[in-house]
Amino acid sequence: MEIKTTEFFKNIKTLPPPGSQEFKQLIDWEVEKIMGGVTVNGVYFSGWLYWHLNHWYIRIDDTDNYGNDVRITSLPELRDNEWIRAEYLEKCRVDRQGYMEIGGRQGGKSEMEASYFSMNATIFQNTQNVIVCGNDNDLSLLKDKVDFGLRKLWKGIAIPRLDKTWRGNQVRLGYKTKDGDDNIWSYIIIRNAKDGNNTEVAAGTTAKSFIMDEVGKYPFSEAYEAAVPALKGKNGLRAVPILVGTGGSFDKGQEAENFFYNPDANNFLAVTDEATGKKTCIFLSGIYRQDAKVETTLGDWLIKERNISLPDDSDLFSMPMKVADKEKAISLIQKDREEKRKNPDATLYLKSVMYYPLTPEECFLRNHDNIFNVTAAKKQKANLLADDLKGTPVILSHDGEKIVHEFTDKQPITNFPLKTGDNKDAPIVIYEFPIEDPPYGLYVAGVDPYRQGKAEYSSSLGAVYIYKRMHEINSEKYQDMFVASYVARPDSQDDWNEQARLLCKFYNARVLCENDELSFINYMISKGDAFLLEAQPQWLKEIVPNTTQKRDFGISRAADKVRTFLNSALKKYSEEIIHREFDENGSVIREEMQMRKILDAVLLEEMIKFNDEGNFDRIIAASLAIAQALKMDPIIGAVKEKRDSPYGKKKLKNKLFASESKLYKSNKPSMLWQ
Repeated sequence: MEIKTTEFFKNIKTLPPPGSQEFKQLIDWEVEKIMGGVTVNGVYFSGWLYWHLNHWYIRIDDTDNYGNDVRITSLPELRDNEWIRAEYLEKCRVDRQGYMEIGGRQGGKSEMEASYFSMNATIFQNTQNVIVCGNDNDLSLLKDKVDFGLRKLWKGIAIPRLDKTWRGNQVRLGYKTKDGDDNIWSYIIIRNAKDGNNTEVAAGTTAKSFIMDEVGKYPFSEAYEAAVPALKGKNGLRAVPILVGTGGSFDKGQEAENFFYNPDANNFLAVTDEATGKKTCIFLSGIYRQDAKVETTLGDWLIKERNISLPDDSDLFSMPMKVADKEKAISLIQKDREEKRKNPDATLYLKSVMYYPLTPEECFLRNHDNIFNVTAAKKQKANLLADDLKGTPVILSHDGEKIVHEFTDKQPITNFPLKTGDNKDAPIVIYEFPIEDPPYGLYVAGVDPYRQGKAEYSSSLGAVYIYKRMHEINSEKYQDMFVASYVARPDSQDDWNEQARLLCKFYNARVLCENDELSFINYMISKGDAFLLEAQPQWLKEIVPNTTQKRDFGISRAADKVRTFLNSALKKYSEEIIHREFDENGSVIREEMQMRKILDAVLLEEMIKFNDEGNFDRIIAASLAIAQALKMDPIIGAVKEKRDSPYGKKKLKNKLFASESKLYKSNKPSMLWQ
């Protein structure tokens, strides 16, 4: 329908009297505008956006005559937030795809949910409209917004409520017949997933609207999959499934993160990230915050942001619009972060990043039960990426006399969590090759095997980390650091076991293996290499004095105290200060943590996203290696034997340890990690 802006419902100065022919005609026009959208000077407004701007009332901030901040009832202002959402929602409707949006606070996501959901319940007869929340608090918030908006609807299109209260978290819209029976128009259903425990929460519904709110707060994927059959009709999806998440609310967001980075796998709308070129779902960053908006017009914004040509006399130049002042927003965000960084409570800085994220990675950060120094890990990961510092991919084999390596074009896994299509048959990655005939105790290995199963259906990986202990070998610079890793899941578990075995032998490493899964330990025994395996350590009884587990090799992480000890060992290692700089008054002006020695960007990513519920294979293996090294240090001390390395720079083909590497340059040779 082509109209002028004066024909927007909110711009009609005098409404016809109820019951008149003109009133009935206006109802028909408004319903048509909402169902099919409108066009102004060739620019399309989706049906939802027209509804939202003209019929859906919300509470907004205002200032009274005395300068007090107050909340008033108003139609929403047109913002870039809503225009962007409307474009994506319409594309999802036409292409029959899902819509997932994550972003910062003050973005108006919950207002969009309540509005979209209530539009479908009001305009479309014989529909069920479902919102799923993870807890009672979020449920109450959305109920309030739905109630408020429905009460304010224009009487011409409003459908009476048959239920005045939420009975069983449900409200029916409709009419009473002359006989007093209920003539139901539509259902509004709000269900509680109970933190992900109620997986059948939406099963059995036939949804016209389906929204899952704050999906980072609970494991939602099973509940979503149970609802998918109810969303499908003869033409595909009859409803646009909408998933929404907010920065700072992803403590249980592993599944949400998997969905976000794998849109095609779940038939969700994919957009290309301009910075990385990778496909993701929709991210509205912290620059769309409420306090960083400037006034413009829709016409000006469309010309600037959408490169649309408009006639000079277009109505759209008279339509006010609030848009992000990106420079102002970034300045506010950076200023707030710098202020919070000075506070000794590191969680305040982390919250400032999560609440107004500039990247999806920042949005998915977790505060709850992450013991690692996220700020330091992010800084080190950024250093590695900026300097393009990577290890050397290799395949190991035995030539009949010794273990040899060959360089490979295979690429290591670079995503955490895994993305659809990632090749799990990854190579070993070498950061520093072993010295010749490595002496006892110079290298240790942490091994986290995986259970046998079909690789394509599991996100669990087998992980090995080789750690180089402290030493006094004059020809060797590097110590107390990870020098190699193997993180993969090939189709054959024996292939993984063999590469892991050869890697441990390559470094003559003492191997501490998780023994909840015995396949690798049994493989080592069958190959005659049990001598490399650490026996079940005596220090296990220091941590769990009453343990009854008796196994020949390795350690179980089943006990909470054991997991806490191992994770704390990696935390302590990464946060140990290895270099300080002082000013002329003796005050510390700069400190460098041992985090600087971690050269695996994906291990750092696991540390950034760590929580007690996810699958963190790299952290498990790395923490086993660190724990083994810590327990060996007081027993055998620094390794003193001197060996020459057979691996020259030409063979290494890796700039990580070349003298010209930025990471290892120093004007003070004794301070390798400045």
